[in-house]
Amino acid sequence: MVIDAFDFHWLTGILEGEGTFLAGPPSNPGIPIVRVSMTDRDIVERVARLFDRAVVTLRRRREHHKTPFVTTIKGAPAVELMIAADRFMGVKRRAEIQRAILSRHDRRSHRSRRGSSINPAHQQSEILSPQHACDGTCDVSWLAGLLEGEGTFSTVRTHGRAYPVLKVSMCSEDIVSRASRLIGAPSVTVQQPEHEAWSVVYAAAISGSDGAHWMRRLRDHMGRRRTEAIDAALAAYHPIRLVDPPGSCTAPGCHEPHRGRGLCHKHYMMWSRDRAKGRVARIAPLR
Repeated sequence: MVIDAFDFHWLTGILEGEGTFLAGPPSNPGIPIVRVSMTDRDIVERVARLFDRAVVTLRRRREHHKTPFVTTIKGAPAVELMIAADRFMGVKRRAEIQRAILSRHDRRSHRSRRGSSINPAHQQSEILSPQHACDGTCDVSWLAGLLEGEGTFSTVRTHGRAYPVLKVSMCSEDIVSRASRLIGAPSVTVQQPEHEAWSVVYAAAISGSDGAHWMRRLRDHMGRRRTEAIDAALAAYHPIRLVDPPGSCTAPGCHEPHRGRGLCHKHYMMWSRDRAKGRVARIAPLR
């Protein structure tokens, strides 16, 4: 199994969001498994082609649920994929990969090696050959894969106008932070769990012209459902642009980059909140 760079990084994005790395079931321990399960059949079919495996239709848990689909790779090919993907994954997934690979070593060893450490980075894989150097397109490919599972493409309406919103939310802070840097989100927000058993959720979002820019950039790499959501968000967006926008914020004493209406992000949000609450704006925009 050899995967080109663009597809490989798309696959690592999907695996980060929707993948599972397992040591194998009790009936067949020590046989590592990589699986992807989603309700988007076209996405699972794309993963299956990269795995060179079939797509299996699963039973719905509830009558009103969507039908899930799954593709799985096991044994030595799964280990090879884990080794290749390991250095591109987040902290949580790397720990899962190490446990899965360690289980194979445990099974093949004549003595138990539990408690030892297997570093996939020190092992070799031919899935992604050395000449497949990554560039900026690989980051876009990874982001597209991640957003297939963990992204939202929508619109928000303010004062009768619709603005596109791209958002990613996960329980893995390191992955959301990486996505946030790529799309240029102003911050990563933290949502505390409502119940003790739930995990903290991290989110990053961009909207308006920035959201529209990334939606257009990602569109051709997304599956059917996400493409339809992007098209709907862009169709509702009718921006009003300054003829000659300034390079920096026009607020007195501020030299931050221009974001919109002649203001930087901080002063734009200050003006927007004042307007939304019916207060006299503390900052005057250009339009």
